[in-house]
Amino acid sequence: MRSTRSVSLSALVLGAVLGLAAGCEPVDLGSGGNPPPLSNRICYQDSDCTGNACCGEGTNPTHVQDGPDCSGVRCTNSCPQDYLDCGRCLIICRNSRCEAACQG
Repeated sequence: MRSTRSVSLSALVLGAVLGLAAGCEPVDLGSGGNPPPLSNRICYQDSDCTGNACCGEGTNPTHVQDGPDCSGVRCTNSCPQDYLDCGRCLIICRNSRCEAACQG
């Protein structure tokens, strides 16, 4: 019983050490960088954030209250490179602010 408990405790400690060692450091994006947010409103979840244009053609993240009204817009499925939602960036809520997490 004692050896089982020490093995379990060792596994728990090892997992904690490895988890802390991995960390959550920002990814170096090279020259691409992340576009700056346009809104200073507080967000609580990713759905509070959007791009500053409809149909995935935004260039900067913003809060949905400051974003465009896309209810009457018909999208053409064109997606120019380097726009937020066209595979380059995800719009997320990070540290209570809308930001873009982009690939280089």
